Amino acid sequence: MSTSEQHDILGELFREDRNLAAVPGLEELDSLIHACLAPTAPRPATGKKVLPLKSKAGSSRKKTTHYLREDVFDGLTQAKVILKRLLPEGAKGRASKSNLVNYAVNTLLREIEEKGIDSPIIQRILEKK
Repeated sequence: MSTSEQHDILGELFREDRNLAAVPGLEELDSLIHACLAPTAPRPATGKKVLPLKSKAGSSRKKTTHYLREDVFDGLTQAKVILKRLLPEGAKGRASKSNLVNYAVNTLLREIEEKGIDSPIIQRILEKK
C-alpha cells in the first residue's frame, strides 16, 4: 500500500462529523487494543521459591567490595573475636569475617525465600527511610 492509499483510521475517529460505525478498520483496531489489554487471570501459586538458593558443589568464592556502616563493621570484628574464643580449637578458622557475612546473608536469603514480604527483616527494610 502506498502512502497515498493508506487510510487514516485515527484521523477519522477524531473528526466530530464522522459516524464511527462507518469507519473502516475500526473493529480491527478495537480488537487489537483489547487483545493487548486483556486482563490475565491470576496465576495459581506454583510453589516456586522467591529466591532459589543455588548450592554449588565445592566452595567457590568471589571477591566483592561492599561498604558497611562503621558500627556494623565493628560489630563484625567483635563477633569474630568472641566466636574465636567460644569455638573449640579445630573450629576457630570458621569464625572469619567472610564466613560470618556468608552465614548472615544466607540466613537472610532463606528467610526471604520462606516468608517473602511477611519477613520481619523485609518489614524493617520497608520502614527505613
